[in-house]
This record gives sequence, C-alpha cells and structure tokens, in this order.
Amino acid sequence: MYYLDVSLILPSNPNSVVSAVYLKKNIFQSVKQLFGEEGTKYTVDILKYNPEEHRFILRCTDDCYVRLRAALTVAGTYEGEPCNYLVHRATANLLSFSSDSRNYQH
Repeated sequence: MYYLDVSLILPSNPNSVVSAVYLKKNIFQSVKQLFGEEGTKYTVDILKYNPEEHRFILRCTDDCYVRLRAALTVAGTYEGEPCNYLVHRATANLLSFSSDSRNYQH
C-alpha cells in the first residue's frame, strides 16, 4: 500500500465546499481520462479528509501508485472549475505521516 498526503487547490474559488464523495469521483475521473477503464479497476480510498483545507490522505495499492500520481498531476478540473492537486508527501508507511524530521527539535 501507498499513502499520499494531497491538497486540492481551486484557484478561482478557494472557499468552495468540496465533499469527500465528489473528491473521490473527481480522482477516479482523472485516472479514467488518462488510463481508460483499465485505470479504474484499482482501489483508491480517502482515509482522512479536512474539508476546510481541502487536504486528504489517499491510500492506494502498489500497482496503482504511479498511475494515481500521474492522474493527479495532469488533472485540470474539479466540477467544471480549474484545479490542481498538490502532493505534499507520499510513503509506503502510514506511520511516517505522524512525524517530520525537518521540524524535529533536539
């Protein structure tokens, strides 16, 4: 499994309400647009979602990871509005999201 810490950026309307259901639908549309029906057979789950920041944790299988990253990179719209997905971190270990060595104080 791979885990991705991702933000949805809506430059034209940053305060719009985004539900987790529509977010997952948009991610699957991006994968389908880039890879066709073959890309939608993989399992992608939203584990945690913060609607105020439009930030979420995605879980996907190992064989889907590269396709998912590519689809997030080229995604251009969310419900007809221009958008970008920003991947903050990606890891194979979910526990690594709980700590950040860059901010560690000795």
